Amino acid sequence: MKKGFTLAEVLITLGIIGVVAAMTLPSVVGNYKKKVTVTRLKKFYSTMQQAIQLAEKDYGDIEYWMPPQEAVSNSTEFGKWFDKYLSKSFKILSEKPYSSSNKEYEVALADGSGFLAYAPGTTAVHFFYCTELRYCAPERYDGQTSFLFTLTKVNNKFKFITSQTNNQSMTREELLEQCKYGNYDNADESRPNKRHACARLIEYDGWEIKDDYPWRQTMLEPKD
Repeated sequence: MKKGFTLAEVLITLGIIGVVAAMTLPSVVGNYKKKVTVTRLKKFYSTMQQAIQLAEKDYGDIEYWMPPQEAVSNSTEFGKWFDKYLSKSFKILSEKPYSSSNKEYEVALADGSGFLAYAPGTTAVHFFYCTELRYCAPERYDGQTSFLFTLTKVNNKFKFITSQTNNQSMTREELLEQCKYGNYDNADESRPNKRHACARLIEYDGWEIKDDYPWRQTMLEPKD
């Protein structure tokens, strides 16, 4: 006589499998998203570094070809500057002035990511990088889908850096604090899209999103 499973046993087993899957699936999906995010951040960072090195071979040190005054707050002129000096290293799907602003310039990359960029002056360029183009928006760097990078002077030399200048010398504890709470442009309100330090924290950790990284939270309120 052959032994088999009863319908009740099969249903119980399937139920257990379903519960386990429901418990583990969010973690699996979350870890996958983290890996994709880190991979794209690191790729963008290294590609930009390569672009700068290539441009310096043709045009000299970066300090001599930072965006001119006409490219400041003028997205069309900024686009011309980007095309001349940096675009050749990127696989670009499209690029154009950002629709709702005369300041930011939008670049869509072949891997689905992209960035908005603009020059606030002739000594810096901000890049609002997003892991998917649909997340891109002016002054958006939420630490999960969008991150801040800056081309600026650090210790008297122009460099392409994660986050911004003052984040470069911070300890890990300070970076984690700022990544959790955002910058303090306005101490009376939360700034969900203004988490300056997050890209620098990921770089500091060896291009890894550690367990204590504020990945799932939208924002914590500023401390008193």
